Amino acid sequence: MSNSTATDIAFDAPKAEGKTTQKQLDAHIIRLMLEEPFYAAILRGVNKIMSESIPTAGVATTGTEVNLYWNPSFLASLTVEQVKGLLKHEAMHLAYEHTTSRRMTPHIVHNYATDLAINSDIPEVELPEGGLVPGVEFKDLTEEQVSKMSPESVERYYRISKKIASFPTHQSSEWYFTKILEDEELKEDIENAGESGEFSLMDSHEDWGDLSDEEKQ
Repeated sequence: MSNSTATDIAFDAPKAEGKTTQKQLDAHIIRLMLEEPFYAAILRGVNKIMSESIPTAGVATTGTEVNLYWNPSFLASLTVEQVKGLLKHEAMHLAYEHTTSRRMTPHIVHNYATDLAINSDIPEVELPEGGLVPGVEFKDLTEEQVSKMSPESVERYYRISKKIASFPTHQSSEWYFTKILEDEELKEDIENAGESGEFSLMDSHEDWGDLSDEEKQ
């Protein structure tokens, strides 16, 4: 975090226009500290790195460093509650050791499985668009979105959606990972969607420059 103090940060942290600044992110973290200190404590020692090379946000471990990367334009597009949910989501990736001892391959399936486990415990109102929630179907595609996708991609989107909606909540990431691997069609759909980039998760971590798959989360 920066050297800003509580006296010069707006605690209401209104939705930013254009791009979220470091000072505005600090305000969101202070709000988290006041309202849900458990999550703020996890993020206390994490390096917060603004980067436009990633589409959304995410955490990564590189050696002894633990980093939270965040795209300033993406954060600016979120409501105050959604930023709160995003920070809680990234904190839980670290708490559950998803970036270290509990990594699984293939990585894209690991991403889905860990997100499903975490988002079971985060209110939907706090989740940015693209947040995976067990038992809940994806939002219907808009006409504009459909126009930019192939018929096969649209069908794949809805197949994944229905399978996710069939999963129970509050299972471990390993449970969701196993269930996805057991369903060959779902596994292939998720891998193909990830390779094509046709739709992404709330904290998509593809194309992270020099980070290896093991370092991304």
